Amino acid sequence: MRKETGNSNRDGKEKRDMGITIARRSIVPWMAAVFLAALLLTPMIAGAATPAGTAIMNAATVNYQDTSANNYSAVSNTTTVTVISVFGVSLAPVPVDQSVPSNTVAYYAYILTNTGNDNNTYALSAASGAGGNSWTVTLYADDGAGGGTANDGIHQAGETTVTSSTGVLAGGATYRFFLAVTVPAGTANGQTDDSILTVNGASGGPEADTTDTVTTTAQAPALSVLKNVRNVTTSGTFDNTANAAPTQTLEYRVTVTNNGTVNATSVVLTDSDNANTTYVPGSMRIGPSNAYGGAGNLNPGDGNSDSAFPMPCNLAACGHGHVDGSGNVTAYLGNTANDGAAGPGGTLTTGQTIYVYFHVTVD
Repeated sequence: MRKETGNSNRDGKEKRDMGITIARRSIVPWMAAVFLAALLLTPMIAGAATPAGTAIMNAATVNYQDTSANNYSAVSNTTTVTVISVFGVSLAPVPVDQSVPSNTVAYYAYILTNTGNDNNTYALSAASGAGGNSWTVTLYADDGAGGGTANDGIHQAGETTVTSSTGVLAGGATYRFFLAVTVPAGTANGQTDDSILTVNGASGGPEADTTDTVTTTAQAPALSVLKNVRNVTTSGTFDNTANAAPTQTLEYRVTVTNNGTVNATSVVLTDSDNANTTYVPGSMRIGPSNAYGGAGNLNPGDGNSDSAFPMPCNLAACGHGHVDGSGNVTAYLGNTANDGAAGPGGTLTTGQTIYVYFHVTVD
């Protein structure tokens, strides 16, 4: 009896399990269908704003039967809703701040979007000076003039059409343009200027106006020069001052470092001979070491053809020197520097330090 009862219970459990399995299998495609429908409906829900002036009209219908199964219907009156104008503007995404070399132009690409549902025209203006300078600011249309590509957000040489208005923009439409900031020649490294873009909609209130501020930072080489002296005869150490007797030898060390954010080019160092000293021929050394005989310091040859450096020099911390008949020292420094009285000076990269040494005797 117990065995039969057990079999009966097991058969019942199996039937229940099958029922659950069937139910689960039927639920899976139903859930997938709902998920797919949600995906298909999402773009419709997130569509563009309904244009101003649109009439939203509809009526309700009721269907019914009498006791004899005859069909009837009744239609309500039609309701009408007129969509009113909504105004707005967006500059998203706004451009990031830029750092550019002096005597160049920073171009900031903007996309202005009419976020309203009605036509609007936006006035554009820009001003600078908030950052301590007053650099020139100009607005140019991203129109592809000169054979370029319009509305690509990349300023091209032919895009020189100055703009101050978007013209009429329909709701959801965009207008692309550039805010150009000119960094004057000779601007010191690290100088900044804030440029403010102002947008004013012809229709609507404050919601159709906006502003954005960008900061432009000038990049330039910034060379520091430090001169020290020591008495070689007395084995002195480098300092700003030294004591020396006539006929004793002095060693000068001039340290040149590029502390700027871009390379320095045409680097030329000059050091005039004092009336009470005489240059020691062949004593000049140029190189990367802070010790006269340090590794990498070579004899530039006083402008003669026996220079230890190639011409032009092809090292980061190298140079060529020239000493005239009066003992005046000229050093053409950096990569690509050349020999002789005419130079030219070479390139000193960002963060590079170069040392120039020479000896004189006290008259």
